[in-house]
Amino acid sequence: MYSKIVVTNDFETLKTQLENEYGVKNLRFFICDDFLIENAREVINEAYIAEINEKILVITAKSFRTEAQNSLLKIIEEPPRNVKFLISVNSKTFLLPPVRSRTMLETRLATKERMSVNLDLRNLSLREISNFIDECIKNESADNFGKNELKELIGVIVLRACDAGYKFSSSELEYFYNLVSLADLNSKSHSLLTPLLLTIFEKGRP
Repeated sequence: MYSKIVVTNDFETLKTQLENEYGVKNLRFFICDDFLIENAREVINEAYIAEINEKILVITAKSFRTEAQNSLLKIIEEPPRNVKFLISVNSKTFLLPPVRSRTMLETRLATKERMSVNLDLRNLSLREISNFIDECIKNESADNFGKNELKELIGVIVLRACDAGYKFSSSELEYFYNLVSLADLNSKSHSLLTPLLLTIFEKGRP
């Protein structure tokens, strides 16, 4: 096996496949929400623990800090004997180009249903917008709705609006893309969904 990046939206299935293929004793898992510099140090320390058999260090996270990725570049390019790396991500864009250039890329994306959105975009009202955002805020407060869900929700709303017949200018589409970027920076749902839905509402019925 070569060191590689695996793009997947089903890490549990990937984990089971790796255990079946390589055996639990040959795998070391590093699983976190945000891959930080301290996580990178743990990976590097484990990489330098000598093993007779091949050892695969599996890294998965919802986001990867730039400094943490940079600290792994040398060891990924010149790994210790019998050590390989597997980085699991939802999208290769989460990783820096230098990291991608040092590894093989494999895609194992499972078919996933589009997130359901309880909005009538053809007959959108201010009351419906308010109720929808209040529900998102409630789920956010209960830790049932994080930045990845918010990013997906923004994308689904825009796609559904297009499906419903709304026409957006290139500047509006760029604005929607920027909302996704802000979600990745932990902006709250109400601050992003409000301008998004008001933009659609102000366009009127398609």
